[in-house]
Amino acid sequence: AGPALARLLPGRRVLAADPPPGGPQGATDGAGARAALFEAVQVVLERLARSAPVLLVVEDVHWADPSTHELLTLLLTRAGSAPVSIVASYRTDDLHRRHPLRGRAAQWARLPGVSRVHLQPLPDADVRVLVHELQPTGLRTADVDRIVARAEGNAFFAEELVAAARRGEGSLTADLADLLLLHLDALDEAARAVVRAVAVAGGRVGHDLLAAVAAAGAVGGTASGGDPGGDPGGAALDAALRTAVDHHVLVASRTPGGPGYAFRHALLAEAVYDDLLPGERVRLHRAFAAALDTGAADGTAAALARHARAAGDTATALAASVRAGDEAMTVGGPAEAATHYETALHLLAGRAPADGVDVVDLVLRAADSAAAAGRLHRALDLLRAELERLRPGAPPGKGALLLHAVAGTALLDDAPVGVVGLVAEALELLPPGPSPLRARLLAVRGRAHAAHRREQEALRWTREALDMARELGVPDVLADATTTFARLTQHPAPAEAERTLRTALAEARAAGDAAVELRSAHQLGSLLYETGRLAQAQRAYADAAARAVELRRPWAPYGLDGRAMAAHVAVVRGEWDEALRLLDASSESPPPLARATLDAVALAVAAGRGQVAALGSLPALRPWWERDGLIAVLCGYAAIDLHGEAGDVGAVLAVHDEVVGLLAQLWGGSGFAARTRLGALVLGLLIAAGARVGARERRAWRGRADALLDAG
Repeated sequence: AGPALARLLPGRRVLAADPPPGGPQGATDGAGARAALFEAVQVVLERLARSAPVLLVVEDVHWADPSTHELLTLLLTRAGSAPVSIVASYRTDDLHRRHPLRGRAAQWARLPGVSRVHLQPLPDADVRVLVHELQPTGLRTADVDRIVARAEGNAFFAEELVAAARRGEGSLTADLADLLLLHLDALDEAARAVVRAVAVAGGRVGHDLLAAVAAAGAVGGTASGGDPGGDPGGAALDAALRTAVDHHVLVASRTPGGPGYAFRHALLAEAVYDDLLPGERVRLHRAFAAALDTGAADGTAAALARHARAAGDTATALAASVRAGDEAMTVGGPAEAATHYETALHLLAGRAPADGVDVVDLVLRAADSAAAAGRLHRALDLLRAELERLRPGAPPGKGALLLHAVAGTALLDDAPVGVVGLVAEALELLPPGPSPLRARLLAVRGRAHAAHRREQEALRWTREALDMARELGVPDVLADATTTFARLTQHPAPAEAERTLRTALAEARAAGDAAVELRSAHQLGSLLYETGRLAQAQRAYADAAARAVELRRPWAPYGLDGRAMAAHVAVVRGEWDEALRLLDASSESPPPLARATLDAVALAVAAGRGQVAALGSLPALRPWWERDGLIAVLCGYAAIDLHGEAGDVGAVLAVHDEVVGLLAQLWGGSGFAARTRLGALVLGLLIAAGARVGARERRAWRGRADALLDAG
């Protein structure tokens, strides 16, 4: 610093040296040298500011020595005498209660012209942008979502997590883990023991549960009430927690079990957990499981299942996982419920059926929750796997239940499954006579025939389902069959069909059947759309999507479809910005199928605006065409427009043929309504391009045009 300042201040003596040892004279010389250096820095800044305003940035002041703090005090005190601005940054996480900067920062904040700005974590959307800047390609959407969630708005954490993902690693990088674990070095052993226990708890724990685990002796040196040889008042535990909080490792927070503690950063919890020895982990997990299982402290079934599984207690983990799935569905968490049910199924694999666990019922619950979470293909995989496991010789009732579930899910998933055959097989397994399951199977049979445009057969089975549902008083089947009946009769009598659908919607809501309610709401939007009442249709679709959110299943069948169709109708009405608003899921975490559906609708806006570069998103969407015909249709419309915009007639014809061929297989015939629009789009582009080519190409295209007209 001395030579640099000397160059900036010619003719002025600059002293920059440590205070010499010795008596009072040495101390005086040292103080004088420091004062001269501070004065020189001030003069340098003022001279620089004569030619242009100056910004001085001092990073990481929490690591600065006392002399730097004194220099900043001088500069901030004299701020305003020249056009010099000063920014001093520090991390509050590193300011423990006795850190020297705490008092300094409070002193600086009281100076005239000085303000303290608390920087909030980066919003998720900005972290997502940062991730894509760091790694433009190669990361799956699920990987990006995981990085955004784990980074918690910290740009440095995001960079390190991207680096780990780039190497195909899901855990923390060694450098980041070491850096995070430095926070523990300032803690005493009792505080470190408590921090390890909170990490095993999952990074967040209620005080009562932590105290119960400490009382059992699982947290060394911090025994609380309940341990006769320990500390009845919990003073040792409180002291350890106070140390961890003062050093910004833990923070006091609200937990599901009441007041408790959490890691200031979740990644630190991961680092601490990964650093535990295997024996430490098992011992702590076993202590948490015992405290929860015995009722020593309140907690969720999900927490008990996790701790019991990690402790090797399979029986307790199995029962708790099933209970956790039930609890998650009760509070509207279908994705979490599906995870818990599948965990239970995994624990059952290769073992004799546990007492009180009905495997078929568990599979049905897992599939229902997966479907409600928008993961239809996963639901279908679970059901078909269990059906194959049971065949042959399955109890008739269990087989019929599974066949009904497979058929109903396949209808929602556009899966190439012979639904009519599955229903017929299930009906043969049932004893003669009316029953709620028979009524449900008849309703699915009617829907299956309707999906294949066999209206007479569909009406026959739907009427039979309606009669049986009325006879037995099964409201959900009545609402479901009524919805199908209204759709089948809407063309000759749209007004009557609309009244019927509104009745079915009210009946489904009264019956508490979310799946049927959403289907009825969506079908009402479809009727309004197909009869040209676009504004009403858009509202009806949007209402269906909003109701799905209220029911906490926004990605469920017909809830997601309602959102996509509300945006699609907005596109048709020319409200492109409104469509993009409806499709914006940047603050959400949709499952892959839902994201693909929303992206397919957004392509229509890109096509309308002539954004040919949007064709680059087609390869990522193409694999979903076989899973959902709606995605294929929407992508087909947009791709035809965009290839036409680029003047590529060959690509236009190829997209048309691919979509039509795929949908004919998927929907069991080529007479679907979307074919009319696909053909009309191609005809328009052929006509426009025909004016620019020779007679031979026009003659070749004439044959294609005639075929398109015939198909339409």
